[in-house]
Amino acid sequence: MEHKSDRKWRLEKLLQKHKSKQKLSYGVLFEECLDALGEGTIILSEESSETMRNELVNAYYFTPWGRIDWDKISKKTEIKIAADVLYTLKSLNIDIGTPIYIIWSGSYPVLQTDFQRFINALDDVLAVDFDTYVYCSSHYVIEFFHDGEITLGYL
Repeated sequence: MEHKSDRKWRLEKLLQKHKSKQKLSYGVLFEECLDALGEGTIILSEESSETMRNELVNAYYFTPWGRIDWDKISKKTEIKIAADVLYTLKSLNIDIGTPIYIIWSGSYPVLQTDFQRFINALDDVLAVDFDTYVYCSSHYVIEFFHDGEITLGYL
């Protein structure tokens, strides 16, 4: 009998080891987004992701349904097409050299990257989830709402 229990214990340990090696997967679109953003993009831990989400929510007013309440934001501008994001930031003299955080409305981890990488991978980033927020701490947020509206709020 002891031999059987030893073997069972070893099998359980092997299964645990195998499971610990498996990487969390957030789906093909998320993986393609990471590939498009390239080296230098950081996937934040679950705790750090939650911290960034909380910082965004504390910096800007949100509606009960999860959208930024733009009626309560004094410094804002609507952007007609996503390709104009960089031009709009530059026209407002907003520094694009500071790291940004990509936050989705779903349960994906937050990504830290630079603005140029984001612009280069824009379509892949927006394909991951319905609503996407590009947040630059203490500077600005860009909300890409699922109905196509793009709004920039800045401090």
